[in-house]
Amino acid sequence: MKKNQLIISIAAAVLSSGCAFTPSYQVPKGYPVAKLNLDSSGSKWICVSGQRQQLIPDTTGYAEIAAGNRITIGISYSGAQYGSVNLSCNPRSSIIPKEGQAYFIDFQVEASWCTAILFKEDPAKRTGLSIEPTLAPSSECEAR
Repeated sequence: MKKNQLIISIAAAVLSSGCAFTPSYQVPKGYPVAKLNLDSSGSKWICVSGQRQQLIPDTTGYAEIAAGNRITIGISYSGAQYGSVNLSCNPRSSIIPKEGQAYFIDFQVEASWCTAILFKEDPAKRTGLSIEPTLAPSSECEAR
């Protein structure tokens, strides 16, 4: 009987966390595609119709994203900063991805403030990144 109670308690904790039912994102069929480099801290998501969908990297570390329309991409982060201060944040930004272009999402924490900035990958630049001209703040898919 105690084993069943433990299983029910664990299941309730997972379900109440909101993480159990975050669907994985897939570009809708027929849409133009861009790529997003997911090689930074935190769990990446895209906002679709007001709901977060998890971005899953392929074997090269990229996720396909729909191109041509403004999209919001964010990061869910929870961890210790500065030794013992726990921080949880969900920064997001929006861009209008261009078909065939690769992007990088950078995540930074400074003084308990989180930011997520989307860059255009640009091999002609010394850093390999350029400022994305369509970058804008977003309030879509606010933290739950």
